[in-house]
Amino acid sequence: MNSPNFVFGSALVVISIGYVLKSLGFVTTDDAKKISKFLMHTTFPALVFSTMIKVQFTSELLWLPFICIAFAILCSFVGFQIFKKEGPEYRGILTMGCSGYNLGLFAYPLIEGIWGWKGLTYAAMFDIGNSFINFILTYGMGNYFSAKAKKGNMWKHVFKRIMSLFPFQAMVIGLLVNLLEIPLPFFLTNIVDTIAQGNKPLVLLLMGIYFSVRLPKKSFLKVFQVLGIRYLLGLSIGLLLFYSLPFDAHFRNMMLICIILPVGMTLITYSDELNFDTSIAGALVNFSMLISFALMWILVAVFQMATA
Repeated sequence: MNSPNFVFGSALVVISIGYVLKSLGFVTTDDAKKISKFLMHTTFPALVFSTMIKVQFTSELLWLPFICIAFAILCSFVGFQIFKKEGPEYRGILTMGCSGYNLGLFAYPLIEGIWGWKGLTYAAMFDIGNSFINFILTYGMGNYFSAKAKKGNMWKHVFKRIMSLFPFQAMVIGLLVNLLEIPLPFFLTNIVDTIAQGNKPLVLLLMGIYFSVRLPKKSFLKVFQVLGIRYLLGLSIGLLLFYSLPFDAHFRNMMLICIILPVGMTLITYSDELNFDTSIAGALVNFSMLISFALMWILVAVFQMATA
């Protein structure tokens, strides 16, 4: 296993490469939109499917997706109320930013480096709830606020768009394969794993291309309002659950780590599709990665999680 510092440092290098390529004019945000569309139809669904078929279910682990879903709904509701005076598109991207996590691209390498496969098992269970949040709640809210959404039968349109998402389909199929214990040929799983491995570099480059701190003052303040909602609620509720849940240290450690993870990368791809401000989406993703990395290591040190 590589150390978390090495893994995250390598990720920052790749992000920086994307940013430099954009700064030098080799790629543009239009190119990033094409990469984003390609990712959502190939590498990301492969990563979701590969993760879902490997999860080993236990009664204790089943609490994690429900904690994730309940907390994300709470954050979304708070954001929905706080930003109610904003215009629909602005309110849409800010409310979407209050829910959903980046586990597969940010947390998995770090968690594996500290806790190994046992930690990944807990993270994958939390990610099941996160998948429902990202693909249903976040995307549904985005369609609700987006000018592109049909005005006639709004919820029918949202449902059809959700069901047409390749990552959501991959999650459902992966869960069914796992629960029904359907054997898959090695050749097929090997192809899926190979495609999934391409997701991380593509997304990290995409983050670098989108990265920008040149936001209007109003947008900059709103970004940190969203992050304030996520992290203040995350730390408050996470610590409450950490001290009150009757589960072992591994469960409580992973729950506390997962609840303060960064904004999901899907926020950028959704903002592309729904014509929201991708600079705000990119700022939420990037700033939250930096904050989560710092918080993660503070929590690991304070609670001595690495030795639990």
